[in-house]
Amino acid sequence: MPTRTDAADFERVVALRALSLLDTPSEERFDRITRIAQRLFDVPIAMVSLVDADRQWAKSRVGNISQETARNLSFCSYAIDAGQLFCVPDAAADPRFAKNPAVVGGERIRFYAGRPFAAPSGHLVGTLCVMDRVPRRLTARQRQELGDLAEWVELECAVVQVNQWEQAAERARRDFVSMVSHELRTPLTSIYGSLELIAAGQFGALPPQVGRLVDIAVRNTDRLVRLSRDVVDLHQMRRGQLRLRIDDVALPDIVEQAADAVKDVAEQAAVPVVVTCDEPATVRGDADRLVQVVTNLLVNAVRVSPRGEPVTVTCGRDGTRARLEVRDHGPGVPQGQLDEIFEPFVQFDVPGQHRTGGAGLGLAIARGIVEAHGGSIGAQPAIGGGSTFAVTLPATGPDVDRTWW
Repeated sequence: MPTRTDAADFERVVALRALSLLDTPSEERFDRITRIAQRLFDVPIAMVSLVDADRQWAKSRVGNISQETARNLSFCSYAIDAGQLFCVPDAAADPRFAKNPAVVGGERIRFYAGRPFAAPSGHLVGTLCVMDRVPRRLTARQRQELGDLAEWVELECAVVQVNQWEQAAERARRDFVSMVSHELRTPLTSIYGSLELIAAGQFGALPPQVGRLVDIAVRNTDRLVRLSRDVVDLHQMRRGQLRLRIDDVALPDIVEQAADAVKDVAEQAAVPVVVTCDEPATVRGDADRLVQVVTNLLVNAVRVSPRGEPVTVTCGRDGTRARLEVRDHGPGVPQGQLDEIFEPFVQFDVPGQHRTGGAGLGLAIARGIVEAHGGSIGAQPAIGGGSTFAVTLPATGPDVDRTWW
């Protein structure tokens, strides 16, 4: 049988090699299928074969059979060309195979049945086949069973490819985060610091037009620095590389620190931040990360609130748990996005306002921090308009440092 060189076969071989299964070690996911096939059909040989451009190679095999065969000597190539179950009841009596080394040599194959299976692309890349050293035929039920097992092989191939895509995506994420962390964040931080000094007049007064341009550059660079920090935080959080530093934390102190952090933003927006934390509430947690959570909620609340309308923060004990709420008087979170807003990169438009340039990572990071403390965070419409974001934390919390997620 000559080696195929047409365009269709070229595409098929490309699909096969995209699976990255050729010349790889045996895997239980495929070996399990060949063992079942051998027992089910009561044959000495079962094999998951891959048909390459000029060879057949066995990803899994049971019985005394060569792992690799030239394609022009391969039974499985005929099954690929047939595109369906291919049976040879007696190879010694079949002129196509009577002189085949596998028939006249030590393997002494007489019976062959192979069912092609496809890669996720739909191209036929190999077969699940069974062989015997005596002539025989498959019953209708056995034909169906071989087809079912071949579809199982197809499913495993799909799982292999999905795993490969996930690994490639993870490598791309790692490369991206490394680039953000080392190649962008460091120079951006330096640029931001230099621009702040220039804007503050440390090198002399600036002409008004130049001053406005520098102020714009400072704001945009600050956005990029915060975005790079959020990307790195989210990546480390999901890989379990960011740790909580646990201590006894007074929740009112956390709120006060966060309110101080957003003071300038709130004053510029003419949105007062009103804090009511009269009842003592202590939790076990990471103070810096909890401040990050509350600061994020306050910044979001200030951003959506009309001028003059207050953002209120309350905190206290609720049984064995501590509870903190941030209430704004903005347009409210769209009903269908109350849960969705805590997913990475999700944003929604505020009527009459432009987006701040963030990437929608703040609430996702906040949720990760809260859940790492054994707590929960959620949003709901507030009575009279606006939204309420509520955080609950166990008063006891974790006793030792622990990774996120």
